[in-house]
Amino acid sequence: MPTPAPTPPPAGTAVTSPVPSSPAPPPAAGTWTEQPVYTLVRVEIRDARAFGDYLGGHLPTIGTFGGRFLAAGALPQPVEGDWPMRRMIVHQWPSAQVFFQWYESTSYAPWKQIRQRAADTEMVLVQGIAPSAPAATQPPAFVLVDMAVRDTATFARYAPGRSAGLRAAGGTLLAAGGHFEVIEGGWEPRRIELQRWPSTAAFRNWYEAPAYRPWRDLRWAAATANIALLEGLSEAQKSERHMP
Repeated sequence: MPTPAPTPPPAGTAVTSPVPSSPAPPPAAGTWTEQPVYTLVRVEIRDARAFGDYLGGHLPTIGTFGGRFLAAGALPQPVEGDWPMRRMIVHQWPSAQVFFQWYESTSYAPWKQIRQRAADTEMVLVQGIAPSAPAATQPPAFVLVDMAVRDTATFARYAPGRSAGLRAAGGTLLAAGGHFEVIEGGWEPRRIELQRWPSTAAFRNWYEAPAYRPWRDLRWAAATANIALLEGLSEAQKSERHMP
């Protein structure tokens, strides 16, 4: 039985997993499915004016291909490990096929060139297992996990074991260790998980609750993780900004 975990840190403080880092395993095996996919984007802006032109200009191309913004421009809040303090964007797409149609389309090509001149971008496409529910007025939160699993047997106990508590607290697993592909930049993920929460407070309450501590200890024994909390966009906010 896992031993009690240390007292959780104050909100906004990153936790260091008490296991050493390990070499990244080979990229996740698998293929794309018909479930939604997510693009996780980290951006470091070099030319604010040009990037502003990109932001306004490329929005219609995303909507045309059925893409949705889940988060746009928020700085990540570190939870565990190391996470670059770069502004982040998260999209949802109907499928990997649709994403690549957009990414390689003639309508997006000129805007992609502007973005690549204006900013350094890391972009990863991740296979999802469920769509993200829209939030009318309350901005949702998203948790991004980049994890190196060291002990697969122990992790196999953690993954399903924590799920009931996560769902009961309002969390939803959008992606959980499935296929992914690096589209741009030098990000080298290991195992990617994406969670949706009703709010940042809802995630913090679950993460710091005594009921989760034994499962967190079990994960710490099995893996090293970089975890970031990101505030998302409500439908009302997207409407004000004319975002799909």
